[in-house]
Amino acid sequence: MEYRPFTGVPCAYHLHYHFCFQTKFNRPRFLAPAAGEVMASSLASICDHNKFHLLGHSIENDRLYCLISLRPDDVVSSVARTLKTNLAREFNLKTRAEERTLWSIGYYVGSVGKASKASAQRYIDNQGEHHGIRSKESRELLRWLNPEPSKLRAQHATFDLSYHVVLVASGRTEVFDEYIAPNLFAAMTSVSERGGFYIERMSLLHDHIHALVKITPSHSIQSCVEDMMNHSWTFMMDRYEGVLKNTGAYNVWSQSFYVSTVGHATTAQVKSFLSREDIG
Repeated sequence: MEYRPFTGVPCAYHLHYHFCFQTKFNRPRFLAPAAGEVMASSLASICDHNKFHLLGHSIENDRLYCLISLRPDDVVSSVARTLKTNLAREFNLKTRAEERTLWSIGYYVGSVGKASKASAQRYIDNQGEHHGIRSKESRELLRWLNPEPSKLRAQHATFDLSYHVVLVASGRTEVFDEYIAPNLFAAMTSVSERGGFYIERMSLLHDHIHALVKITPSHSIQSCVEDMMNHSWTFMMDRYEGVLKNTGAYNVWSQSFYVSTVGHATTAQVKSFLSREDIG
């Protein structure tokens, strides 16, 4: 069995998701004010019971939008299933609806955050300059962009889930350099391909790495980051044990990481959209 030194790793996180659930055949099931009130109260109750932090919502005649903060080990597809199943049950019980099937099969979910995805991309790409690496050649070697487009797919879901991930070297030790970088990038890419997620870009510094990661709703970001940490630990032990011995960084990574969602819109923009009085 593969040794996995990084399991249940604590992290600092900021994870926001914008969901949209549509009624079956776009029927106006929430046209009556009372129906909308039932849906709103049920949503708040279900989120509270499951420890999903509801940040905002809006109800149109034939769809529900909601903005939710989740934990790193939450699986988005499971959250969507929990919400849709329980909302349908509560709505049918309280409204005594004759049509029992409330939702269409699919749903939409997108990640949003304090910063936009474009801002995160620029921030990651400019890490070399930000940390004072003067050599342009060194900056290029320490920066990586995936030449292959994302091929992530999921049944019954339209999704865009992107994350800014930061891993810090054990003890903030200066472990990495321009010679390690290309091989470490290849190792990280390899585990993402096997694990069913996608690394869009990375920027390596001497004591930490930034990555922009995309996942499907059936993964948790916690499991994907731990895969990256464990596989790169094995790679470094196999290829650069001497470096780890000289630096004392045998664990390679600190026992923690940072992760935040990013998207085409920010959390503030989605909150503003949901709070519009004229929506629907």
